[in-house]
Amino acid sequence: MNNKGRNIHNSGPLGMLMQRGDVKKVDEPDVEETQEKRKTGASYFKTQTGIEFAETELVYVDPKECEPWKYANRQDDEMGDIDELIESIKTNKQLQPALIRPHTAPHDNVKYEIIFGRRRHIACSKLGIPFLAIRKDIQNEQDAIASQDAENKLRDDVSNYSNALLYQRLLKDHIFKSEGELARKLGVATSTLNDLMSYARLPEELVASVHNIHTLSRNLASTLVKLLGKDKSNKAALLQLAPELGKTITSPAKLERALEKLKQGKPTISQHKLSKIYKSSTGEKHFTFKYDQRGTPTIVFNKTLAPKLDFEDVCSKLNKLIQNAMSGYPDK
Repeated sequence: MNNKGRNIHNSGPLGMLMQRGDVKKVDEPDVEETQEKRKTGASYFKTQTGIEFAETELVYVDPKECEPWKYANRQDDEMGDIDELIESIKTNKQLQPALIRPHTAPHDNVKYEIIFGRRRHIACSKLGIPFLAIRKDIQNEQDAIASQDAENKLRDDVSNYSNALLYQRLLKDHIFKSEGELARKLGVATSTLNDLMSYARLPEELVASVHNIHTLSRNLASTLVKLLGKDKSNKAALLQLAPELGKTITSPAKLERALEKLKQGKPTISQHKLSKIYKSSTGEKHFTFKYDQRGTPTIVFNKTLAPKLDFEDVCSKLNKLIQNAMSGYPDK
């Protein structure tokens, strides 16, 4: 793949980006141009997220020469439908450039770090075609974070949970001295960032029990942290409610009501929503698990099983299973 030094002219992707309104030309770039660039009279352009680049910085590179940088915030389970993206690029070409920089520690054939555009990189790698990117010499990690954050906000496809884990790591690695400094770089209020950090303060077992932590609202995450800090005994109850967070429990008010009902021994979720029928591999009904009108969990066996099972043995095994579960139950 020989694409070194291949520039993008207005008739190519740059022209399409300008035609679509994704990129506009700027007469007075905000960035400080080097003397060499001033001599060449390079034209400057700006993306929707504020990335300024010279025409010579929009290049094709070999995907094998790139890898995600260590502060990439998109997790593997947020990659979306890569096959759909591959088909789109096959049909329409790659019309959105990624952002790369010279690798801080080049190795093997890898020369660049991907600041944003990992999905496009994966798609181009699988297709075996050149990877379209803006190549900039970004030495400041804080500036790279700001560029990545602006791109992700535009596309709105990285969860608050993933961002919170990244922000926690940036603070731990002292890339930013405080939440206030990080908030200023991201262009958000410190209180907003503090709420976002709630995801990073949730216990791992609670995160694992939530229906989908990536879709959990910021308000619910913040309320969970407050309830956990208010009373340590709330943890066990919240673990029971976790599977319904974001499903039937969709607001802080509903969460607080459900928690209060659970602590009072009242049913928190309608019976039909938690009723589940368990069947054999051939479709034969074995039993139904449900909550009765008083909120008591109940197992109802199919009467056809009566002559086939030793229910004393079944109950003995169930009792042993419950004892084992309770012995390892949180806060017990």
